[in-house]
Amino acid sequence: MRSSKPRPVPPDDLVDFHTAARFFQPTGRAVSHSTLRRDVEAAGVKVWVQGRRHLVSLSDVLVLHRERQGEDGGDGTGTEPAST
Repeated sequence: MRSSKPRPVPPDDLVDFHTAARFFQPTGRAVSHSTLRRDVEAAGVKVWVQGRRHLVSLSDVLVLHRERQGEDGGDGTGTEPAST
């Protein structure tokens, strides 16, 4: 007997981790695909699998990256900005 539970519909903005990492390169807030993958896993963000590709919503990654930048002072060093 099959479940009548509907399958979730993937969002329209799915990208792989390499594409997401390239998206951040020109912003001055570059991040590697492996760091994105670790951050997504740690945050529990939904990862969609299509064949061998692991995809994530670009908007979810943007929010996650923004939060990560806020935690480390925004410069990627993990330190708070110096007060003047």
